[in-house]
Amino acid sequence: MTKEKYNALPLAPLLDEDKRQLSQHIKVDYLGERYDVIAASLFSSTELRVSFLSLEGINLLDVLYDGHNVHLKYYLKKPIQFPPEMLLADIQLVYWPVEILRKQLPSNWRLKELSVENTYQRQLIIDGRVCSEVHYSTDDIWIANVQLEHKFLDYKLSIRNL
Repeated sequence: MTKEKYNALPLAPLLDEDKRQLSQHIKVDYLGERYDVIAASLFSSTELRVSFLSLEGINLLDVLYDGHNVHLKYYLKKPIQFPPEMLLADIQLVYWPVEILRKQLPSNWRLKELSVENTYQRQLIIDGRVCSEVHYSTDDIWIANVQLEHKFLDYKLSIRNL
């Protein structure tokens, strides 16, 4: 599969559970660029909101998914080159229940999960080839440090909870 043929994981419905807030240090390597940001995330039944700040605390970008549309608010004149919608899809790949994600997948996509020695892994498979891998430092996804790699996009994401 080529970069041109790859589409991001379709966005899943919002979580139907209690609100969950996370503060994280996120590193994104994308097309030779590195983005190093702090993210404040809110997951609820009404929204998925992620606010990105520089390491110095300067507002960069707010991304809101209301279950239907993605809304962006940039605070800088030069927006980041990384597609925010892809980051939302990756946040869902990391944190959403596998059974909810599977319902959103096109017919030639599969989502596989593995648990080995107190660690956890997810693999997104397209046409029989591993497209994305998510590695968790522990089997509790909400406290784990996370490494996500897109095999076809020259893209890596690292999440460390604060």
